[in-house]
Amino acid sequence: MSHKRRTNGLPGITLEEETKMLSDVIAIADENLERTKTSVQNLADELHELKEIYDVEDKEGLALWFNADARFQQVRQELLRMERSRKKPYFGRIDFTDTNLLKQECYYIGKSAISKEGSELIVIDWRAPIASVYYEKSLGACTYSVKGEGAFEIDLSRKRTYEIENDRLKDFFDSDVVANDELLTKYLARNKRAVLSEIIATIQQEQNEIIRKKPQHNVIVQGGAGSGKTTVAMHRISYILYNYDLEFKPKDFYIIGSNRILLNYITGILPDLDVYGVSQMTMEQLFIRLLYEDWDKQKLTVKSLNKGDKTACVKGSYSWFHDLEDFCERYEWNYIPREDIFAEKTHNLLMSQGTIEKLLKKFHFLSLPDKLDKLTEHLMAKVENEIYGKYYTYPPEEQKALLRYYQTYFGKREWKGSIFELYDIFLSEQNAKRSLCLSAGTEFDLYDLAALAYLYKRIKETEVIQEASHVVIDEAQDFGMMVYGSLKYCLSKCTYTIMGDVSQNIYFDYGLQDWEELRSLMLPGKFDYFGILKKSYRNTVEISNFATNILQHGNFPIYPIEPIIRHGNEVRITRCDGEHGLVLEACDTILQWQKEGYETIAVICRDDEEAAKVSEQMKKKLDIRDCSSQTEEFAGGVMILPIEYAKGLEFDAVLLFNADDKNYPTEDGFVKLLYVAVTRALHEMVVLYSGRLTDLIAAPVSEGKKLKYLVEQPKPIARIMPEEQPKTKKELEMELALDGQREMELRNRIGPRRIVVQNSGTGKIAEKTKGKVEIKKPIRRAAASQGTKRGEKSSEFGGMPNATSLRPLGHSNFNLSVRWVTGNKSYLELTNAYGILRITPISEDTVRVSFSREPFDNLADIPAEIAATSRPGWRFREAKDKVEMTAGKLVLRIDKNKGAISFYTSKGKLLVSENTQFPRQIEKLPQIQTWTYFNWGSKEILKARGGDDNEWIDLKASARYISFGPNSGRPACIMSNNGYQLLITGGRRAMCCTIPVYGSYLYTEGTKQIDYFIRSAL
Repeated sequence: MSHKRRTNGLPGITLEEETKMLSDVIAIADENLERTKTSVQNLADELHELKEIYDVEDKEGLALWFNADARFQQVRQELLRMERSRKKPYFGRIDFTDTNLLKQECYYIGKSAISKEGSELIVIDWRAPIASVYYEKSLGACTYSVKGEGAFEIDLSRKRTYEIENDRLKDFFDSDVVANDELLTKYLARNKRAVLSEIIATIQQEQNEIIRKKPQHNVIVQGGAGSGKTTVAMHRISYILYNYDLEFKPKDFYIIGSNRILLNYITGILPDLDVYGVSQMTMEQLFIRLLYEDWDKQKLTVKSLNKGDKTACVKGSYSWFHDLEDFCERYEWNYIPREDIFAEKTHNLLMSQGTIEKLLKKFHFLSLPDKLDKLTEHLMAKVENEIYGKYYTYPPEEQKALLRYYQTYFGKREWKGSIFELYDIFLSEQNAKRSLCLSAGTEFDLYDLAALAYLYKRIKETEVIQEASHVVIDEAQDFGMMVYGSLKYCLSKCTYTIMGDVSQNIYFDYGLQDWEELRSLMLPGKFDYFGILKKSYRNTVEISNFATNILQHGNFPIYPIEPIIRHGNEVRITRCDGEHGLVLEACDTILQWQKEGYETIAVICRDDEEAAKVSEQMKKKLDIRDCSSQTEEFAGGVMILPIEYAKGLEFDAVLLFNADDKNYPTEDGFVKLLYVAVTRALHEMVVLYSGRLTDLIAAPVSEGKKLKYLVEQPKPIARIMPEEQPKTKKELEMELALDGQREMELRNRIGPRRIVVQNSGTGKIAEKTKGKVEIKKPIRRAAASQGTKRGEKSSEFGGMPNATSLRPLGHSNFNLSVRWVTGNKSYLELTNAYGILRITPISEDTVRVSFSREPFDNLADIPAEIAATSRPGWRFREAKDKVEMTAGKLVLRIDKNKGAISFYTSKGKLLVSENTQFPRQIEKLPQIQTWTYFNWGSKEILKARGGDDNEWIDLKASARYISFGPNSGRPACIMSNNGYQLLITGGRRAMCCTIPVYGSYLYTEGTKQIDYFIRSAL
C-alpha cells in the first residue's frame, strides 16, 4: 500500500516548530472527529426517518434501510479508529530523500492514519510499508518494499521519536535506533497500563522484523521472558490485516493460548490495534472444535493434565503421535479391499492389487474417505470402459446395476464407526507396548483431545470445513509434539506464528525442551523463519539478574537475555515465621505498594491449592480479586495466582509466596517454574519464605556451569531460514513485460490470428487481416458514471455488452442430478457429477448459494450490508425427489433430478426459481465464465442498484452490466417487485440478461465459482 507523500517542504525541527505542528495535527484530527460524529448522527437520523416513512413490507424502503444501516456500521468503526488516534496523534517521524525523485520528504507516524480533507495524508499508519523504515533502518541509504510494487531506495536523514502527553509535546529524541534506552527507560518505568499504551511507539528492530514477515510463511520465535512475544504476535495480526486485507480477514485468524486469563489479557491489546473479530481459544477448545458433532458436551468433559502422572509425558511425545499415525495406516490398510478386481462376465482385470496399493501410498496424506474417493474414481473409469466398450455389450439394466455395485465397492464414503471406540483400541495397543494402564472413559486431557481430533480428521471427516487460515500460538513451549503433529494434520492449509520460550516450560517432561522437532515439522518452506528475541523489556536489571541466576541452576540449554538498562530496587528476600507470618508480611508489602501507586499486583503461589488457601486468608485484610482460569480478566488490583496461570502475564509488582525448599526442590522442572514466577515483575519483586530458602535462590552457581549450558549466539542450533528479498519496481515491470510477450506468443499459436490496428487520418480504426477484410470494432455503450467516488474512473454499471457475447456458450446436457446430500453446522452441500452446490444461511432473511466444479476455494467475504452477527438456526430434510431446507424466513426446495433451486417464503409464497431444465453452467475456455439461469416471470419487474442508493435502472427485456469494476467493493444488487433481492459480491464483473432470445440469467466473469445471495423482503 503506497501513500501520498509530503513533498511541499519539510516541517521544522525545532521545539517551537514541532509544537506548532502538533497543534495543527490535533486541530485536523478534531475536525475529522467532529465530521465523523456528524455523519454517525446523520445516518442514525436517516435510519429513524426510514423507519417512520416506509412500511415494513415496502421493498424499496427495505433496500434503503439495508444500505443505510451498512453505512452506519462502517462509519461507527471509523469513529472508534479516529478516537484512538486522537489521544496521541503520532509518535514518530522520518525525513528522507527519494533517490528517484531527488526530493526531500517527511512522514509522521501514528497508530492510525490522519488525513486533511480526506485526501492529503498528514500522519501515516504504523503498519504502512514506508513505516518499516522507522523501526528497522539505520540512517543513510536503505530500501523498503511495497506489496505489488517492489522495492524503493531512499536516503534516510532523520528518525525522531516524540513524547506526547495530554496534547502537549514534552520532548523528542533523534536517534539511529527507535526508542533508544533513554526513551525506553522512561516508558518502561511507568505502571503496567501506561506501558501497554506505548507499545507501538517502542517496537524494536528485532520485533518489527517478525511483525512484518509475510503471512504465507510459518514463523517460530524463541523469546525470553519480557521480550514482547505476545505483543509482537498481536501486532503481527494487525499488520497482516492492514497490508493483506484482500487475502485475510479477522475470521481467518485463531489465537491459541494455554489458559483463559492469558487470552483475556490478549483481548485487552487487540482493540488498540484496530483488530476485531479474531477467534481466541485454548488448545483444548480448538481440538474440541475440530471434533464437531462428535463432541457431546453433555456426556464428555475435559480434565487438566496431572503433572505427577508420568503417562502425560508419554502421550505428549512425538513418538506417541507417530504410533498413532502407524495405527491409522494399519487400520486403513485392513479396512480397504486390496484384492484384484475382475469384471464378472468377461473376467477382464479392472484393477490389480498392486495398483490399489500404489494409489494408497501415493495418497497417503489423504483421509480415509478421500482415499476411498480416489480409488473409486480410478475403478469407475475402468468399469465405464468395460461396460461401454465395443467388445462386449451389457443391457441397460445390467449397466446400471454394475455402476451401482462398483460405486461402493471400496466402501461408502461415510464411515459408520466411533472414533472414541477406535481410540480405545489404540490405547489398548499402547498399554501392551509400553506397559501402561490407560483408558479413555468420558474424561479427556489435552493429548487425548489431540488424538481424537486426528482420528476424526483422518478416518471420519467427509466434508472439509473451512477453519482458520493463520494460527497464532502463544506460550508454545507448554504443548508437547503430540499437539503439533495433530494440529499440522488437522489444519494442514494454515500457516502459523508460534511464540514461546523453552526456558519457561513449566510442564516438566511433556512440554517442549527445545525447538528442534517443531522446527523440522513446521518450517519446511524455504522462507519459513525461526527468530530469536534476546532483549527483555519487562524487568529491571536487578530482577533480570536475579531470574538469570535461578535459570543457571538448571541442566538445560539457556538462551541469553539482554535486559534494557533500567535500574530499580534489589529483589527483597524475607524470612517469615510460619504460614501466619507469611500472610501478614504479604499483606503489609502489598499495602505499601498500593500507596506507591502500583496498579497491578500479583501474589504468585506454587499451585492451585496453595493459591486458594492464601486467597482465603488475605481476603480478611485486603481487597483481592476472585481468580478463575476460565473467566478472570486481566485488570488492575491484587490477583493471587498459581504460577501456571501467571505465565504470559506481567505485573507492576510481584510477591512470590513461600519459596522454601519443599515448594521448589533443586530440579530442572522447578528451576523453570521459579524462573517464570520471578520474571512476571516490571518494577518490584519480593520473595517470602518460611523454613529453609530453596537452593535455587540461596546456593551460588559456579562460573563453569553458567557457561556450560549457554546457547551460543549468533551460531544457530539449526539452519536459519533465508529472507525472501523484494524485487525493485523495475524488475517487476520487466517481469510483467515478459509475461505479456509470452502470452501474446501463446495466443498467436493457439488462438485467432492477431489483428493489426492502424489509425487513419480521419480517426477511423482499420484492422487488417490476411484476407484484407475490414473488421469494425464493436461499440459498447458508455458506462454510467453516477455513484462513483471523486477521483475514480467511471464504472461499467448500466453498460450494454456486445450482442455476440449474450448467447451463452453451447453446452451438452450436464448431469446435475443430486447424488449426495451432506450438512454441517454452517451449510448444506449437494453433490452431483457436474460439481458441488453449497447453500449457507447468512441471516434470518438471507442465504448464500455457491456452486463449484472443483473443491471450494475461499469464498469472497459477505457484503457488509447483509452480514449478520450470528448464523440463524436451520434444518433440512431429504425426500425421494427433493431436498427442502428451512432457514429463517426462507424455504429452499432443490429438485434432486435437475438440481434447480426454488425459493419460497416461510408462508409458502414462491419468490423465484432457477431454470428447472438447466439451472447453472461454468465454462473455463476461452475464459472463466458462469451463468445462473432463472425463471423470471413476464410480469416481474427487475431493477439494478447503481453507485448511488437512490439510482435504479430497469432491467426489463435488456442486458446490462450491474457491477462496478474490479476495484470496487460495492456488491451488485437486483431488486424484484416479487419481494426479494439478488446480490453478487463486489470486485467481479456481473451482467443480467432478460432478453428472451438469449435467455434469462445472471452472468459473472473471471471467477470459477457461482456465488450469489438471495434476500427476502417479505
